[in-house]
Amino acid sequence: MWLRCVLPILVTLLAGLYSATPAAADTGREPVLLIHGWRGSVAQFDAMRSALERDGYPVYVVDLPGDENLANARTIAEVAERARRAHGHERVSLVGHSMGGLSARHYLRFLGGTDTTRGYISMGTGQRGYAPACLLAPDQGGQMCPVNPFIIQLNTGDPTPAPVTYTFLNSSRDATRHDVIGENWCRAEIPDVEHADEPGDPKFIAAVRDALVGRCPA
Repeated sequence: MWLRCVLPILVTLLAGLYSATPAAADTGREPVLLIHGWRGSVAQFDAMRSALERDGYPVYVVDLPGDENLANARTIAEVAERARRAHGHERVSLVGHSMGGLSARHYLRFLGGTDTTRGYISMGTGQRGYAPACLLAPDQGGQMCPVNPFIIQLNTGDPTPAPVTYTFLNSSRDATRHDVIGENWCRAEIPDVEHADEPGDPKFIAAVRDALVGRCPA
C-alpha cells in the first residue's frame, strides 16, 4: 500500500529533475568563453565562472592545447561553435587573460570570429607583445614577442574589427598596461593586482560582469 502511495510522488519528483532547464539557459543570456593565458589553467577561472553562472550565463572555460596561439585560436573557434549550438545563440562573448587575449583576437580577425562574437574582454593582455617572450620558442609563448610575425600580423590593419565590442582591462602592475589598440574602446586600470591573480580577483570579476552588460568599468 505504501509503495502505491509513494510511487506517484517519486515519479513527479524525478520528472521535474530530469526535465529542468539549466538556470543559465533560462535567462536567455549568451554564452561566455573564459580563456587562460600562458602556462595558465582552467582552475584560475573557478571564481569567475561561478560568479558568471550565478548571473545566468552559460560559461565555457576553454582548455587550451598549449602555448601556440594559432592552435589555441582554433580551439577557441571549436568551443565557440559548440557553445552557440548548445544554447541556440548566434554570438558568444570572449574573456581572455594574458596570452589568451591574443589567441582570442586571432580567432576574431582570421577565423571568422567577428561573425559569432558579441564582445571581447581582455585582462592583462600585452596587445602589442611582451619583450621578455622573445627569449621563448615560438610555440612555447614566443609568439608574444613584439617582432614575431604573429603579433605583427595581428596588429596590421584594423586590430579591433566590427561589430564586436572591445574592453581592455589591466592591473596597475601589468608591464604592458599602456599598450593601446583601437583607441575608441573601453579601457580600465585596476589597482594592485598581481598578473597571475587577475582571473580570480574580485575587482577583475566585477569589471568583467560590467563589460558583459555593456558598461565600461570605472
